[in-house]
Amino acid sequence: MMNSSAKLIFVCSLLLISCVEDVWGRTHVIINNSLPAGTTLTAHCKSKDDDLGIHYITSSWEFQFRPSLFGNTLYFCSFAWPNNFHRFDIYVQSRDSDHCTACSWKIFPTGPCRFNEKTTQYDVCLPWNPTTKLGRKPLM
Repeated sequence: MMNSSAKLIFVCSLLLISCVEDVWGRTHVIINNSLPAGTTLTAHCKSKDDDLGIHYITSSWEFQFRPSLFGNTLYFCSFAWPNNFHRFDIYVQSRDSDHCTACSWKIFPTGPCRFNEKTTQYDVCLPWNPTTKLGRKPLM
């Protein structure tokens, strides 16, 4: 049988976990296809731990996750459509966590643009990840 100190530590641990989950809620990433009309966007997104699979996006697709308490969550995607292939880090916790809990992106041929909650526009536009001759992100 547990002594009263062990019970108290157990109950406090459960309360702490509950509070942390409320503070660090789920983050949503929305990917909107803004390619020319009729063009399907193929997206394959992953993190170090989760492969979200291949998705064929005609309008939008979204996923959600719980960011790391250590501030190092990263989700990266490859995007393809006829005669094009690009990679982009769709969620970088150090870049995005202060700007969105629902990070909505429009994928244009020129690159991705994130919704800016201050201007209510998709005006945070970033370049595609650089590629090497093998199509991989260069090592730095």
